[in-house]
Amino acid sequence: MRSRDLIGKEVIDANAKIVGPVKDVEIDLKKWTVTAVIVRAGFIKRLTILAEDIDKIGDKVVLKVAVDKIRKA
Repeated sequence: MRSRDLIGKEVIDANAKIVGPVKDVEIDLKKWTVTAVIVRAGFIKRLTILAEDIDKIGDKVVLKVAVDKIRKA
């Protein structure tokens, strides 16, 4: 999957609560891996979700944790 394919995908936490859409992706340029995704949660608020907190990526991005337990980068 390309990083641009993640942009716009809806993020859902472990409690099936909608967090918001993916707005951007952080990439480690030395390893060429995604380290985090930036999610727009609400009108202004943005969350940085670490890659280790992501459970699955399909039609939606599913997190391993609840939104209030997210470890921020």
